[in-house]
Amino acid sequence: MKDRLKAFFYSRLSHYLPYSDDEKYLYLISLVACSFITAMHLVCLIIHYAINVLPIMFLCVFALLIDILLFWFVTKRRYKIFGILLSVIVIIHAIFSAIYIGTGNLIMLYLFVTLMMQMIIPYASIRIRGMMVFVLWAAMIALVMIGYHMVPIKDIGEASNTILSLFNIHLAFFGTLIQMSIGNTIRGTIAKLNLAKLKESKHEANTDPLTGLFNRRYAEEIFRQLSNGQHEQLWCVAMLDIDDFKIVNDTYGHQVGDGVLVWLSKIISTSLRRTDFVFRWGGEEFLILLKDVDISTASYLLEKLRVKLESESFEIGNKTINITVTIGVAPLDLENIKESIEASDRLLYQGKNSGKNKVAA
Repeated sequence: MKDRLKAFFYSRLSHYLPYSDDEKYLYLISLVACSFITAMHLVCLIIHYAINVLPIMFLCVFALLIDILLFWFVTKRRYKIFGILLSVIVIIHAIFSAIYIGTGNLIMLYLFVTLMMQMIIPYASIRIRGMMVFVLWAAMIALVMIGYHMVPIKDIGEASNTILSLFNIHLAFFGTLIQMSIGNTIRGTIAKLNLAKLKESKHEANTDPLTGLFNRRYAEEIFRQLSNGQHEQLWCVAMLDIDDFKIVNDTYGHQVGDGVLVWLSKIISTSLRRTDFVFRWGGEEFLILLKDVDISTASYLLEKLRVKLESESFEIGNKTINITVTIGVAPLDLENIKESIEASDRLLYQGKNSGKNKVAA
């Protein structure tokens, strides 16, 4: 049940990401209060219909219409009106019920539950909530006076009073339980939402928006971790560059060129092992980190990748574009990471100068 509540709250917060945690909390707990009082009025309507107290039944119908308005006020973030109106409708309901059928059904418990709401839900300033507490206190005194000095308009009998008393006891019990426990669930949901948003932001910050690969910024973070010994210590680094990519852009346009980059990125990602990293380094260059391999094994794996790219072709409309790549690969010296990357870059350009479409080690 708790997980379902969190899932509901999580879905309701989708449009409230820009707001503060306090605003999110107020929004959700106000929704809970609206839902609870709507359920209370609905059950109350059914009970008064069953015991044939039609005036209070009609009052419950009116209260349900007000509940719809309360939901609207919450969605519009007009919390002060929501809190005051909710309290007023409960007070009216309690006093009218006391006058019509008496106070022997523990109707005062309505006011106690609403009093607790004034302390738990920060819908307005302390001054306004304090005024509402005073009004609720006065309403409780009024109920006592009504019970002692007025004869109810209608005697509903002992059985009906017992049913209403049981309902009011359950109302107070569950209303108190919900208000005391729901806050932690809401806070937990907000924390979960914030964590998900943080992870999403980090992912966006570390990802190239075109290809979906890790970007150069995240590569620098990985290199820091490698330097601190947070990953295994045997790595090779490779620089991959698309051959004659400028010709592709000049011939077919940059939109097609972007499509080639996306297509190539998918092939590289699916061809490498799960333990390897691939980053979009810039333009048509890609940096590859190969884990737990020496230079000969790294060259073998990259040669397989090169052959696969050479055998594939990029198709768009009726156009078929053949793509080749040149790769320079070097051992990664964790004490001199920058120099290792530069070494792979030099080997890349040696491969370019000696004919392209090859792996240079």
